[in-house]
Amino acid sequence: MVTAAIYVPCYVYPWLRTCFQYGTSQRAHIFVEENGFTRITIPANFHWRPGQHCFLRFTSFGVMSALSTHPFTICSSPSMNPDVPSELVFYIRHQGGFTARLYARALEHPDVSVPVLVDGPYGGADLQRYRDSDHVLVVAGGSGAGWCLPFVERFLRSAVPQASLDGPKHDQGVATGDIKEAPAVEEPSSHRPFGPQSLRIILATRDISSRTWFLRTVGELLSKYTTVQVSHSLRVQVYLTGDAAHEVDLTSSHAAHNHNHSKSSPTPSNSSIDRIEIPVKGHDEVIPGKEYAEGRPHLPTIIAEETARSVEAGESLGVYVCGPDTMQNDVRNAVAEENLRIVKGGRSGGVYLHSEHFSWA
Repeated sequence: MVTAAIYVPCYVYPWLRTCFQYGTSQRAHIFVEENGFTRITIPANFHWRPGQHCFLRFTSFGVMSALSTHPFTICSSPSMNPDVPSELVFYIRHQGGFTARLYARALEHPDVSVPVLVDGPYGGADLQRYRDSDHVLVVAGGSGAGWCLPFVERFLRSAVPQASLDGPKHDQGVATGDIKEAPAVEEPSSHRPFGPQSLRIILATRDISSRTWFLRTVGELLSKYTTVQVSHSLRVQVYLTGDAAHEVDLTSSHAAHNHNHSKSSPTPSNSSIDRIEIPVKGHDEVIPGKEYAEGRPHLPTIIAEETARSVEAGESLGVYVCGPDTMQNDVRNAVAEENLRIVKGGRSGGVYLHSEHFSWA
């Protein structure tokens, strides 16, 4: 009886919240991306923040699927334009069981629409901590690639000149300022109004197609914010690991884009190039600071570099990680070591860490 008294309310509450808050008539469109990710798109009338996840219940895949929920991380940002509806987007790497069935359905019927119940959002990054960080480092592995995208879009929105927020709507129908989540107290004009000054993305993947898909998706985000100049403040590095690092011919790939390739090394500065052009909607989108590298990223070195740059300038650093346990442990240990070094050196500041469990990605 005691077990039932605890379990039944916990089971019933998500059902009631879903029915009364989000309704029971929602439908999800599922599609297989070029890198094998299953994309789920669901219209939404609520707001969320980076790193949050929802529990999805699909009612057309049998009784067991209808009774069980599946947690997935949101890989999109809510619309800032009241005339443009928001969409929840999830990118899922199929493994087995339900995700394999979802993948098979999307392959058989591309962009098929299926009924879905949404419970959430839950978790997520602390937005105040994000805004307070002068610099942000986002580290992800594997299917955590989709988890990075809301950070990229939030940074692009915060990089829009303040004067443009008071003018007419921008192209693409997107309101680019982070208006709904601006600080309650207005800051002096000399301070950044909405977020960090720089963003660095570190993505490690074993899949060549995932690298191409990720850069193309980032390029599409950039194409939505044509007024943003981020050539020196946005840096994206994609590391190919495992067999992919040996299979890809980086030299010929770079030659196709009229770039030179130098021999890679464990440090990013020696193993990458500065600019890469990728096709976006029929044209080449030049993404500043996009870099390829071979092998696993040396995370302690990267975190030490970012920490040193921030501390020397009297600025703060926020580190966000989503990936396998080994990656998260490396990042946690590196951040702890840098914070200890700051304390021992008698210097102000510190490194903030947000860790997202890989199973949500």
